[in-house]
Order: sequence, then structure tokens, then C-alpha cells
Amino acid sequence: MALINCPECGKEISNKAISCPNCGLPLTREISQLETKSEEQLEILPFPKLPENLDIGKQIVNWAYDAAFNGFFDGRENTLSVIPSGKVMVLLHTHGIRLISGLTFYPIHNSQIISLKTVTQEELVKTDKSVIGRAVVGGLILGPLGAIVGGMSGIGSKEKFINKQYFIINFWDTQTQSAQSILISSTEETKMNAFIIRHAKENSLNISDNREPKPKTMPIWAIIFIILIIISVIILIAI
Repeated sequence: MALINCPECGKEISNKAISCPNCGLPLTREISQLETKSEEQLEILPFPKLPENLDIGKQIVNWAYDAAFNGFFDGRENTLSVIPSGKVMVLLHTHGIRLISGLTFYPIHNSQIISLKTVTQEELVKTDKSVIGRAVVGGLILGPLGAIVGGMSGIGSKEKFINKQYFIINFWDTQTQSAQSILISSTEETKMNAFIIRHAKENSLNISDNREPKPKTMPIWAIIFIILIIISVIILIAI
């Protein structure tokens, strides 16, 4: 028996486990095999065949504070340019994740997600740079992150070092058809970890219940916002 890192919560588990005892993520034989492959084998992983429907479904209501959190996307710490630098909200949907930064909405379907992790800036900077960008590093980083970590080292030498907490999304990018990583810094560590656990549970329900994405409906907050605007306009006209 060998120990592997759970793709969702990152804790060590048996490669023969059918589900993670920590977060409940179902583990297939393919996942176990993937985690135990050598770095050379991981380097040549082909872009997977994704489903035609990449609809991430309805947003999960954040009643338990485990389906959303706020963070910051720094362009200096990322290689993707489609998301602008600034405050970002990470929202959980039934079949994926949505990032909102200003007027940019960036969905990531569950079939694209390789792993969700939390890590500190110190751990990232100390990561062996010879393997970053070539293969999975302990199940933590996947994608072209050599420049990112190098940039962090440079930033840390010029600015006061703050050991940030990062939420890392390792995923298959449909545009470049390659493995990419998104780093989001946040002070909401508890919410980030709860988010990862909730994501695993929702994904398990999708599999066990054969749950399909439901048609999108306007969220309640949007309806209330529109009503308030209409009322404000009526008041202004009446005055």
C-alpha cells in the first residue's frame, strides 16, 4: 500500500481507498494511478477529452459560509491574463466554480479541475523550482509556475514579506489546452478550506445522484437589486 495526496483536501490517504476519509471525495483507480506516476510520466499527460456541456450549473447558496469566499488576484503572481488584477469572489456552483473580478466572470467546470489546494506564500517560494512547470509538485502545483514563484521571491525581497495564504486552482484550460494554475490570496483561510470540502461533497452528489446542471435562473439578490433600482427611479420621477 502506498500513500497519496487527496486531489481535493491534500491530506495523505491510502492509494487503495475508494474515497477520502477526510473530505469524502470519491477516488477512482485513475486518480490513484495518476498520483503515483513518476514526474516524467506526468509531464506528458495529454489534454483530456472534456464533455461538450461545460455548464457549471446553479450557484450554491452560501448559508453555511462554505460556498464562497473573497480574495485577491494578483497578475504578478499568475500567468493567466484573462482575469484582471484586483479583488475576486470565488463562488461554488453545482458543477464547477466561478471567479468574479470586476466585470469578468470566469467559470471552471468540474471536469476541468485537477485539484484545489491551499498553501502559504512561504511554501510556494521554498518549492523546488527545478520541477515547477514540468510536473505535479507533491500534488500541489501544476502548470507554468516557474515565473510566478521567481516573481514572488523578487517581490518578497523588495517589499515587506507577508506570509499570504493562497487558494490554488489547478485545472485544464480550454483555450490553451494545457494545465494551468490560478493563485488567489485570501485572509479567509477557514472559508477556503470549507470551500474545498463543500466542493468535494457537491461533486460526489453529482456522481452518486447523476445530477445534471439545472437551467440558470436569476439569483434572488439580482432580483432584489433590480426592484430597488426601479423603486429609486419611481421616487426620483415623483419628486
